[in-house]
Amino acid sequence: MVARTRLRIRTQVLMIGIVLLGLVSTVGCGPTSSSSAPGSTSTSASAAPAAPCQQVGSTNFDKTKFVLHAGLAFGAFHHFIYAPYRAGRLHGVGALAKAGLAGLFTVHELKLAKADAESSPTLCHLAAPFDKASAAISSSSSQIKSGKASSQDIEGLNNDVNAVQSGAKADGVPAPDQVPSDSELASGGK
Repeated sequence: MVARTRLRIRTQVLMIGIVLLGLVSTVGCGPTSSSSAPGSTSTSASAAPAAPCQQVGSTNFDKTKFVLHAGLAFGAFHHFIYAPYRAGRLHGVGALAKAGLAGLFTVHELKLAKADAESSPTLCHLAAPFDKASAAISSSSSQIKSGKASSQDIEGLNNDVNAVQSGAKADGVPAPDQVPSDSELASGGK
């Protein structure tokens, strides 16, 4: 029985290692893996930014963290705010409270994703759109929590979030929705 448990634990640890290795190799791990030599062409899916952006700070695994935080932000917004709104279920104390928490969580994760983008020379030009989406959601959170957000408000927020998500994807750094657990949502992403 103990031998089976140990084997199961070793197998799980091995699987986690394989998944993490795959994630790191797919997404990249920091500025050195994707920086290009002077005079070389970029492999980004979109055109290079008009002016080079200034790298702010340094974060290990900046691209991986960017994908994680951006995906959690997009997932929280789409799953707890936009989907209930589209289904006509964004009413009632529970749904509105969860939507309010999701709004705060989304803003927090967008800020973390922006910081990760700013620390990468290949992602730094993605930082500016995060400010717009973060500010829009932040200013609308009280309306969402109180149930007073209009259709235009929710659709506008969805457009801002989708613009950031599609911009990252166009630049070769897709960040698919990752739905946070209720405990992650309640903690505010901390």
